Amino acid sequence: MFKRSFRRLMKDRQSTILNLIGLSTGLACAFLIWLWVHDELQTDRFHKYGDRIYQVMVTQQQGKRLDTGPGTSGGLGQELARTIPNVEQAVTSAPQMWFEPFSITYGNSTVSATGNFASKDFFSVFSFDLLAGDKKTVLADKHAIVISKSLALSLFHSTDNAVGKTLTWKLFDFTQPVTITGVYNDMPANSTIRMDFVLNFGAWVDEVPVSGELANGTGPFETYVLLKQGTDISHVQAALKRWPFKIQLSLRSFTDRYLQEGSRMNYVRMFSLIAIFILIIACINFMNLSTANAAGRMKEVGIKKAIGASRGTLIRQFLGESMLLSFMALLLAIGIVALLLPAFNAITGKQLFLKPHYVILVITLVTGLLAGSYPAFYLTGFHPVVTLKGKFLQSSGNAWARKGLVVFQFVVSVVFIIAVLVIYQQIKFIQHKNLGFNQENVIYFQADGPAMEHQDALIAGLKQIPGVENASGMMRNIIMPFGTPDSHIQWDGKNKDNQIRFTQMLVNYDLPETLGMTILKGRSFSRDFSTDSQGVILNETAVKAMELTDPVGKTIYTENVPVQVIGVVKDFHFTSLHNAIQPYIFRLWPEYSIITMVRIKDVQTIERIADFYKKFNPGYVFNYKFLDESVQAQYKSEQVIGSLSRYFAGLAILISCLGLFGLAAFTAERRRKEISIRKVLGASVNQLAVMLSGDFLKMVFIAVIIAFPLAAWMMEKWLQGFAYRIHLQAGVFILAAIVTLLITICTVSFQSLKAAFSNPVKALRAE
Repeated sequence: MFKRSFRRLMKDRQSTILNLIGLSTGLACAFLIWLWVHDELQTDRFHKYGDRIYQVMVTQQQGKRLDTGPGTSGGLGQELARTIPNVEQAVTSAPQMWFEPFSITYGNSTVSATGNFASKDFFSVFSFDLLAGDKKTVLADKHAIVISKSLALSLFHSTDNAVGKTLTWKLFDFTQPVTITGVYNDMPANSTIRMDFVLNFGAWVDEVPVSGELANGTGPFETYVLLKQGTDISHVQAALKRWPFKIQLSLRSFTDRYLQEGSRMNYVRMFSLIAIFILIIACINFMNLSTANAAGRMKEVGIKKAIGASRGTLIRQFLGESMLLSFMALLLAIGIVALLLPAFNAITGKQLFLKPHYVILVITLVTGLLAGSYPAFYLTGFHPVVTLKGKFLQSSGNAWARKGLVVFQFVVSVVFIIAVLVIYQQIKFIQHKNLGFNQENVIYFQADGPAMEHQDALIAGLKQIPGVENASGMMRNIIMPFGTPDSHIQWDGKNKDNQIRFTQMLVNYDLPETLGMTILKGRSFSRDFSTDSQGVILNETAVKAMELTDPVGKTIYTENVPVQVIGVVKDFHFTSLHNAIQPYIFRLWPEYSIITMVRIKDVQTIERIADFYKKFNPGYVFNYKFLDESVQAQYKSEQVIGSLSRYFAGLAILISCLGLFGLAAFTAERRRKEISIRKVLGASVNQLAVMLSGDFLKMVFIAVIIAFPLAAWMMEKWLQGFAYRIHLQAGVFILAAIVTLLITICTVSFQSLKAAFSNPVKALRAE
């Protein structure tokens, strides 16, 4: 059967080549998408107790809406483990976004490394591979540090005998000697928790005391609980609701949190559907070309039936041909994936590789069966007498089936084109929207050690460097606010039911000027006014939330301390455009300007800043980032989706056009004698080309009509994820229609013109 199927495929080379290109391209797309989806779904799922690890979430009132986030108080984890029987262990950690890289010193060697503080059960709850040390005791001492394999190699060039050595960590103006108690394998790429070392949470508490108050339950920390085996999560959720808190606690599965944050799960679903539709388009090509060539195979089927072949035997023959073609396409697809995978990894930021997996065989088998099923059951369903007389050709059923499949193909293609255009426009909107501050030519870095202790001298020295336009500092990066928004801001006339939460940022002098913000009312912080230490600057949204008509000079209370409003700054986006602008308060507090912001004229200035910093802050590593890159990093998912959408949309269109090209060739061949007669009777080349192209253009026009409302609904749903977004314009749909029609014309015109220019004598010679 294999030889017979192979001979049959080689006999009709044009259809075989078109099908091979279409199926292999479709399979390659499906494999690439599957690799990406599989990696997304596997994030954080390597932990041994992953199905029992939950993160504690806090729901709070924010104006008229409820906000849910991970910010908890520092002592909440211990209290949960003590009072809820179903909680086996609890882990508290600082948010990873708190810390820029630490400086780690061993002897005369200082390196930059990322780290965090976590309570003693961290390695018991999370299954990170310890190469040295006991998971139950490595973080038992507050002066312990557990380092990664990479950090051990960087410091000691070996992981052997690292345990017991003493390091010194430096962060902000904090520094502390610690002893290595363990070494762990580098945290996997598919882990949301990734760092070079872990410190005991007690070391942070020693430096910055953590409030033990649980009455409001909120705070900046992250709390995880490990539930006992067999625990019904609903019982624990119910127990949390009974706690006498002012806020509402709940649990979120740790293994699901990655997909639940942002729009990741939506993107996983979307690209899974894209992979399915691309494969369906490729299968439709096979079905169309098979049914289009039915005339050539019907007599073969009729003769075989007449001499005793059963329908089952014939179905197996046709399915065997499609399966053979599918596995030939599999080999080509693997080659395509191998070629494209490095570029695909660069786009997605992942480290994917193709390895043997049953899913690849399943996709190939399903594709082969789907592609061959319609022609197999269709062609073998006719009575041999009918097929031998050719009466099946009088039926238009097979023609309508082909047209319906072509319409479906182009509905998908048009939806893809519109989606690509809308995603491109939204990303362009994000990149060019005025954020309320000038993100260009600004670098920022974390001030440690002497730089933290002598902020005024650091800022003054930076301003003297050629190429530095201005410099200032703030407690955190402007796009990643520090701490939890505060609902305890008071002012005269405040409604007791007002639960608006305000983000506070401690800043240095000249911050609005350095970031290019606009002061709408009042003034900025100034060294000429000693009272500015008790002054604040509000954004427009904060003024509206307080319902202040003339805010400058008014007194508000933050942490029960009276402060005076000295200015109002134009609203700016301190989070991504997914979120609406929230109330924001600047307070002058130079000694806590941990992040130094510097506006520069050119990149050469960075070298001069680095030289100055090394002299000013010996023993500390100068790590800087560009502010505009950090702003754009908030939209990494959208940028990846935009890039992938363009490529997959292009491939879907290519596959659709391959099928259209084959159908155009078949149509031209089937109507060859009709074309010749029309030419003899005086029809022009243009008239014949229009006649042959007309049916295809009608099908594409129908596809466009169907695709428009479908695409509009889908993209409107996607855009709802942005608080600031574009609006769907008619131009996008018109452009998609024009592009589709042009692609169709280019695809079928070659075959149409070839048939129109053919010599009618050759076609009519046998008549």
